[in-house]
Amino acid sequence: MKPLEMTKISITAPKNQLRPVVEGLYELQLMDIEDHKGDVIESGKPFEEAEQLSETIVDIRSLISKLPEQDKQSTQTKDIGQVQNKATELEERAENIQKKIDNLSNKSEKLDDRIKTLRKLKGIDLNYEDLSGTENLGTVAGDLDTEKLNKECSEDDYKLFKGKKSKVAVYRKEKDVEEAVNSCVESRISLPELDYEGPIEGLIDKKKEEKQKVEDQIREKEDELENISREWRGSLVTAEEFLSQKVEKAEAPINFGTTENAFIARGWIPSEKLDELKEKMCDITDGKIYIEEEEGENPPVKHDNPSIVQPFEPLTDLMSVPKYNEVDPSFIILLTFPALFGFMIGDAGYGLTSLLVFAAGYKFLPSAQKIFQSLMYASIFTIIFGLAFGDAFGYVIFGPKHNALYALTGLEFLKEIPILFHRAEHLGQVLPVAVGFGVFHINMGYLVGFYNEYTNHGFIEAFLEKGSWVMLEISALAAYLYGAVVGAPLGLISLALLYKGEGIEGIVEIPSLIANILSYLRVFGVSIAAVALAKVVNGLAAPAFNSGTALGLAAGTAILVFGHTFNTFIKIMEGFLQGIRLHYVEMFGKFYEGGGKKYAPFGATSN
Repeated sequence: MKPLEMTKISITAPKNQLRPVVEGLYELQLMDIEDHKGDVIESGKPFEEAEQLSETIVDIRSLISKLPEQDKQSTQTKDIGQVQNKATELEERAENIQKKIDNLSNKSEKLDDRIKTLRKLKGIDLNYEDLSGTENLGTVAGDLDTEKLNKECSEDDYKLFKGKKSKVAVYRKEKDVEEAVNSCVESRISLPELDYEGPIEGLIDKKKEEKQKVEDQIREKEDELENISREWRGSLVTAEEFLSQKVEKAEAPINFGTTENAFIARGWIPSEKLDELKEKMCDITDGKIYIEEEEGENPPVKHDNPSIVQPFEPLTDLMSVPKYNEVDPSFIILLTFPALFGFMIGDAGYGLTSLLVFAAGYKFLPSAQKIFQSLMYASIFTIIFGLAFGDAFGYVIFGPKHNALYALTGLEFLKEIPILFHRAEHLGQVLPVAVGFGVFHINMGYLVGFYNEYTNHGFIEAFLEKGSWVMLEISALAAYLYGAVVGAPLGLISLALLYKGEGIEGIVEIPSLIANILSYLRVFGVSIAAVALAKVVNGLAAPAFNSGTALGLAAGTAILVFGHTFNTFIKIMEGFLQGIRLHYVEMFGKFYEGGGKKYAPFGATSN
């Protein structure tokens, strides 16, 4: 239950063995190298090729970012030399093509704006050149208040042309007439200056043709980028990965201490791998190396759990990486989180749909596979509790009362299947279960905290800091069962031990223990919400089904599918957030510090 045991080592060798040592450590992927600190011995310098490699990687990454992703890559893989020689030329080509695409896209957007403007003038019986006016006539296009215009101007002063979405007023260019017409404009259409004469509809068609040509040009340029990507992107990605590894190795000496003739590297490795590392490094250097174990503080942390626990490690790290000298709580999350999630949702139907969601996440999100795997455990427990309660999508499926599955199928044995209780009818029974689980969960935290303190500081410290809390709870229970005569003396002794172990802070925190236990009432709240939401969906669908028509049947089915799909995601969110919160806040607070440094061996990050 604790992280893997680590050993700090130092590696000292002649400077002419620097490159073989770096290569060997990179290949082994065992040593978490510490940055060199010290005034006597200077920090090392990167290998001479590091700068050039870094520049090449920057160019390749820049080029990759400009190329579209491809489902099918070229089967002809280019070697690293070809990629390096071609990278600058390809980047210039890609950049020029992208600039042309951007310019064409801007042109297309402008044409689109002009077409939208011209469509507003559709139906107006004027040629486009007429809209510019003449020496004696002015024009205005847009939304006009025609009633006001009739009042402000005489019929001889203007003529109104109406289109489908706007109007155009042609008026005499006289100051009072122009002011009157402008006062009637509610919104004005700004007309683009175009070298065109003829009907507005013809102009719209012309601009559409221009836009189509521009779109065709954009597609041609995009095809050029696609062809470059299809031929080179796969090789570029491979080269980037390869060169990243070379850069990591080339820059490794920065973390070493060096003198004129020798170097020293310090770091941590799993204790069980020490002999393997010694043997490998001696072979690489022909014995010209000295590896020594050292004392060190704050070792990096590597989880050391059985395969069944490993999916829950990311949930631990989500809170904080464990410290090296404390219990890894991943195993505890395995024991309680899936069961807590399953109990809160407690519906076999939602257990099945959530399992499908998590399975999809496992398949399509490889970086989060472990978390989705842990959530699949939670879905399985949801199915188990749902069957125990006889619930599926809010319907009763087992037991003698209100059995919807029996009513549908007429199978007698469905009424004989035993259940714990129907939550919809006995929600009150969930309340003591929630509180009881809270007491159990928090005291499990105290026991783990007791073990942490015992292994790090001894039995007395463990009993004073953690055992006193358990004793305080026992005294409260004794007072409840046997009266103050028994409970009071135990309580006073518990308070004295608590004060001795944690000082006044421990006494002040006593109310927080009650608050922590009461916080588990959220299990009851989520259970009520789970039942209520399912009932709401079923209630909405019932009238449609009861209509007895084909349309009603289709509508009822659609309501159930949409409603229960929506509820599935709501229940996933509620079950996860509330369940993991009870672990992080209420339970972990009794024993878990976290803040460890994750084990990151040299070479592993690039592979």
